[in-house]
Amino acid sequence: MIPVRWIKNACIVLALAGALHVLVIWLIPRVITAVFLRRIAAGAGYNQVVLPPLPTDKSRDVVKPSPDLLYALCIFDLSAGPVRISAKPSEGYWSIALYARNSDNFFHLNDREVKGDHVELILSDARDSDALRARYPNAIHVHPESSVGLMLARSLVLDASDMKAVIDARSSTRCTPLQD
Repeated sequence: MIPVRWIKNACIVLALAGALHVLVIWLIPRVITAVFLRRIAAGAGYNQVVLPPLPTDKSRDVVKPSPDLLYALCIFDLSAGPVRISAKPSEGYWSIALYARNSDNFFHLNDREVKGDHVELILSDARDSDALRARYPNAIHVHPESSVGLMLARSLVLDASDMKAVIDARSSTRCTPLQD
C-alpha cells in the first residue's frame, strides 16, 4: 500500500510541474519578443522603419532569415495614438505581417490580396475606429492586440536584376504616428 505522504508529495510535484510548464510556455515568447523589440527600438526608436541589408548566412536578427527576401521592420507604438503604415510594394512577392508583444501574428497581407500599387494600414485602438474609417476610407484598419508590436514587411529578390526595383519599393515603406 502506498503511504498517503507519497500521494501528497506526488500531487505537489505534479502541480508544480504543471504550473512551471504553463509559466514557461506563456513566458518564453513574450521574453524573446520583448528582447527583439527592445533591440530594434533602441537603434531606431518607435514608429520608424528599419531597412536591414539582404540577409546572409551570418544574419540572425530574425530567426533563420530567408536569403532571398529584403526586410523592412518597424516597432509600432500606439500609446500616443494611431499609427499609419504605408508602402508602394514591388511587382513580385511581398508581404506585411503584424505581430503582437507575445509574438502572435495577428495580421497578414500579401501581393495576392491587394490590387494596385499602394498599401495603407491604420493601426489604432478599436475605440478610434469609426472616426478613422471616415477619415481614411481606403485604408485597411487594424486593431492590434497590444499597444506595442512589430511590423515585418518582406519583398522577394529573385536575382540581382530585381534588386534595384525591390530596394526602391522597400524604401517607400513608412511607419509613422498618424497626424491630424
